[in-house]
Amino acid sequence: MSDAWLASVIESWTRCLESARALSSNTVLSYLSDFKLLIRFLANYKAETISVDHIKNISKGDARAWFLCRREHGESARTVARGLSALKSFLKYLGETDGVTYASDVVTMKPPKINKSLPRPLTIEQINEILDVVGSLKQTAWIVKRDRAILALIYSVGLRISEALGLNRKDVSLSSGFIYVLGKGGKVRSVPLASEINQAIKDYISEAKYENTEALFVNKDGNRLSASSVQKLVKAARKILGLSATVTPHALRHSCATHLLECGGDLRSIQELLGHSSISSTQVYTDVAQRHVSDVYDRCHPLATASKKSQ
Repeated sequence: MSDAWLASVIESWTRCLESARALSSNTVLSYLSDFKLLIRFLANYKAETISVDHIKNISKGDARAWFLCRREHGESARTVARGLSALKSFLKYLGETDGVTYASDVVTMKPPKINKSLPRPLTIEQINEILDVVGSLKQTAWIVKRDRAILALIYSVGLRISEALGLNRKDVSLSSGFIYVLGKGGKVRSVPLASEINQAIKDYISEAKYENTEALFVNKDGNRLSASSVQKLVKAARKILGLSATVTPHALRHSCATHLLECGGDLRSIQELLGHSSISSTQVYTDVAQRHVSDVYDRCHPLATASKKSQ
């Protein structure tokens, strides 16, 4: 099979990921990038043009060599695991198309172990400072209101940045105080808005320069706001406030989950709010909340402080 044929198969696989398997556009792009890296690696590794047949017959040794190469280039175990998922997805797609099983020893490979790092939540004071400093960035009035609204929204209901930016005006019901969020896997969830956030969105909409647009959050040209714009906004705020590089839009989502747990929220409700498909994804925040309680105890409880003084 020719290199051109491989390209056409990759294209049809990509369409399948987007439609039948309903993966997010970010995941599809990541899978596609991983797979192109694999083809480039195999071409150098085997010193020949790679065809579909090479992929069908890829060995566990070939896959491990690719993983090792990526690790030697400083890529994380999580990135390598995603590459394995992309390869498995492609092999399964080929198998479903041809009615056979390809590279079964690769399809059953276990991904590298990922050491999950605990999220680093911001304090409520830091979040308020970020929202306050947005107004000092010399933007026009409607952009300031937009920036405050989107950051407050991400924090208040723990949205992924892609979910917040994917919102359309029709998805927001300010009269009932709910928004309808399109999450991973094409699942829609209804999320309640606190009155303060509801008002922030109203204020933004009332002054937004562009009214005849589908997107809720738009840039100065009237196009849907990009993730890089929000990331730059948070970066500018954290520089002014002297916060660490871990303060990102996603840290606001982490902070939402952690603060809810600290205030007595139950895991199942937080899972639904965040749009986690598995409760295990939400359970990581229990460690964060427990660590917070432990820190408060060590700082404040008379017995804990007395113990430290006696040491």
